[in-house]
Amino acid sequence: MPTLYESIKKYEDSSLNALYFENKTITYKKMISNIKKMISFFKVHGVKQGDVVTVVLPNIPSTIYTFYALNAMGVVQNIIHPLTSIQNVIESMNNTNSKFAVVLATTYQDNIELFNNSTHTFFFANPMHDKSFIMQKAFYLKFKKVKENNHLFLLDKFHKYNECNDKFTKDSSKDSIYLHSGGTTGIPKIIALSDDAINNLASKVCNSIIYESIQGKSMLAVLPTFHGFGLGMGIHAPLYNGASSALMIKFNSKKVIKWINQNKVNLIIGVPLLYQKLMKDENFVKSKLSNLQYCFIGGDNVPQSLILSFNSLMENKGSNAKLLEGYGLTETVTVCNVNTKKNFKLGSVGKPLNGITIKVFDEQNNELINEIGEVYITGDTLMNGYLHDLNTTNSTLVNIKGTTYVKTGDLGYLDHEGFLFLKGRKKRMFKISGINVYPSEIEKIATDIEDVIDASLEFYQEPTPHLNLFAIKHRDSTKSKDEISRILYEQLNKKVLKYSIPKEIIFIDKFPQTKVGKIDHEQLKKLGK
Repeated sequence: MPTLYESIKKYEDSSLNALYFENKTITYKKMISNIKKMISFFKVHGVKQGDVVTVVLPNIPSTIYTFYALNAMGVVQNIIHPLTSIQNVIESMNNTNSKFAVVLATTYQDNIELFNNSTHTFFFANPMHDKSFIMQKAFYLKFKKVKENNHLFLLDKFHKYNECNDKFTKDSSKDSIYLHSGGTTGIPKIIALSDDAINNLASKVCNSIIYESIQGKSMLAVLPTFHGFGLGMGIHAPLYNGASSALMIKFNSKKVIKWINQNKVNLIIGVPLLYQKLMKDENFVKSKLSNLQYCFIGGDNVPQSLILSFNSLMENKGSNAKLLEGYGLTETVTVCNVNTKKNFKLGSVGKPLNGITIKVFDEQNNELINEIGEVYITGDTLMNGYLHDLNTTNSTLVNIKGTTYVKTGDLGYLDHEGFLFLKGRKKRMFKISGINVYPSEIEKIATDIEDVIDASLEFYQEPTPHLNLFAIKHRDSTKSKDEISRILYEQLNKKVLKYSIPKEIIFIDKFPQTKVGKIDHEQLKKLGK
């Protein structure tokens, strides 16, 4: 099968737009040319097939050139959060046997000694490189310019190199990308993905999600590339299908609205907070929403009220877009289930994509329909495994009757039509007086209240088994915390058994997070003791 690079190289003579960044438009022809120059740059500086290169960049054009250049060369990429400290970057490099790293030039000033004393090679990208000449110069007035030596180099010089047209041989089924996640065990893991798995996801966009060509359309790419959803769906899926990615380093509703009005954003993927911010912006309501065609939402606690209000707005403004909830995990290159315009059921995460099978099993591996059990996933987008962790790989990639499944650790049920309804993490199912309590059910009820932006239910064994609900109040809410608590308790008393009702509702400003950006439940629980 083709590599990731080969799957977009087919457009190398196309004048279609591939990337938008700030006020800049980059065609496929220009993008492929820059990728080929980047290949030459890396070759000259010692990068070769089979190496591991750590990439620590936000959503800028150089990130795209780097990604596909290294992929073309048969390099494995260890992609991590661009705000990771350099000390932790080096630690990650050591964990993945990575000799090279591509980092932002902003990191140089505060880590000069660390860089100079390192045995690794670093390439520095200026985030202003694709902005105006004035902004490029202003960058180096604020940040110290990188002094190149035998292992520190400016990435931006790739433009001076000739295009490389070498043909590389690469097994597209082997490890190609390392992404970092909490894993299905809740413990941070390095997930190894192949080109085949990522390409297989990209191929499903038009035949299983949208059911039409997206060539010439544009996807908002604000989710970061260190996240499987951002990399697989925000970047590669559009480029695989001849569409463009509108790159954004940090979410900016004003800029998104501008791009919608300019017809530079037709598709959006995002988390609930992104859509909540858009809906709060009066200029979004006034914008040319008919240019929007598809909007997808994922992540924990997607409020049904958000979906209903968004879809109502689109209908009233003459847009055929709908907010469509989906589900996936990094172990399956994210999306494996999604609601579509053809198949939509509120409260569910949709049906599986073509080529993917979802099953729900009990503890004895008996298949369940309309009963809650653990969600298992099989198909052509599965990870190769967890790096350096054969035991966890073997306990997550399990064989049932000759078929390999990802054992997700998520609880849910499939209805008779094949729609999947999630109930939360298996490790976060609590028992009160012998009754199963599903945190996500309570959290959804909380976030369906417009005054609550996020919520997390926590279980305590002492002094007697009980639950506390931690909530983050929406900054635009005019209600007091007591008023919100009263409304929430009214809803809970109507909708759930008394065993599921929290003893206390605790409002906090933000949730403590793990290194991979998920809620740190152990730290959160301590706030309620």
